[in-house]
Amino acid sequence: MKKTFFILSLILSSMTVSSQIDSLLNVSFGADFMSSYVWRGQKLSSSPAIQPSMELSLGNFTVGAWGSWQLNDYWHETDLYLGYENDFLMLGAIDYFTLDEFYPISFINYTSGESAHILEAYAGYPGSDKIPFQLAFYSTFFGDLDDDDNEQYSSFIELAWLFSIKETDAKLRMGITPNGGMYADNAAWVEAAFCLEKEIEIHKDFSISAQSQLVYNPDLQDIYLVFGLGCYF
Repeated sequence: MKKTFFILSLILSSMTVSSQIDSLLNVSFGADFMSSYVWRGQKLSSSPAIQPSMELSLGNFTVGAWGSWQLNDYWHETDLYLGYENDFLMLGAIDYFTLDEFYPISFINYTSGESAHILEAYAGYPGSDKIPFQLAFYSTFFGDLDDDDNEQYSSFIELAWLFSIKETDAKLRMGITPNGGMYADNAAWVEAAFCLEKEIEIHKDFSISAQSQLVYNPDLQDIYLVFGLGCYF
């Protein structure tokens, strides 16, 4: 009898824990169709791109994957990330993997100088209704090599003002690099952007969105206008 009671208690406890975890667990996935691929003030591809994503979050922790498949280019990107965020702090790490179809490299190859991975860490302030500003610092620590195969530790500092216009989310964003690396040869202002995004909820588990970004790179003196449509579950 005691054994039966113990087993029942264990089952009930497991069900309770499972229910608590399920209430904290969120899953989302979707894709954006972008007119071109522009990232941190740089045009990485002029080709239209499909950018799928999936994300799993438990409480303040998030793990996810994001990709970019250019329709008329010979390379694609698949990134994995892990992050933590609360009201005052966001931090995490990103694994950027870029595959050149003419020179394929194994995904599990993390040998310095041979790998197609770039690893980056970040930390910052996520913004809030009371303080509608985001501030983030990003820095690579593996795979970002110069011509002599030395780590560049390319860094990017981003400041953004979050606001809304006619029920449309808006963002003014500025990015600088404090050192030479993948963004510029020296410390430079590399991004000034105005972003608009509107999301329409079709169902409680499905929404569509439209976004547009006007991006100027003061260092390169280039300007880009990007448009995208997305759907999310």
